[in-house]
Amino acid sequence: MEEKADYISLNLHDPSLAEMWYLRLRREILTDLTEFPYKYPLYPIKKWSDKGVRQFTFRNDVILYSVSDKNHIVYIWAVCTKGRDLYTHLNQIT
Repeated sequence: MEEKADYISLNLHDPSLAEMWYLRLRREILTDLTEFPYKYPLYPIKKWSDKGVRQFTFRNDVILYSVSDKNHIVYIWAVCTKGRDLYTHLNQIT
């Protein structure tokens, strides 16, 4: 999320838009995943679905996350812009 907010702020020269994007996405993540963490489908690639990684799309962003039943925690793996190669991105962050 930081990377995209920085891009909007610095490359598009619009810090207020970056803040608005960040706050809107954060609110949506907190609302949806707090109430219904299993609402969204597993990521369709076995390597990641076996780890419980789910994908949640909001506007132009894809949120990849997993849920720990034991700890009652939602882990955000990545937030990517739609159209980005999610598989490559997941492999780079792990």
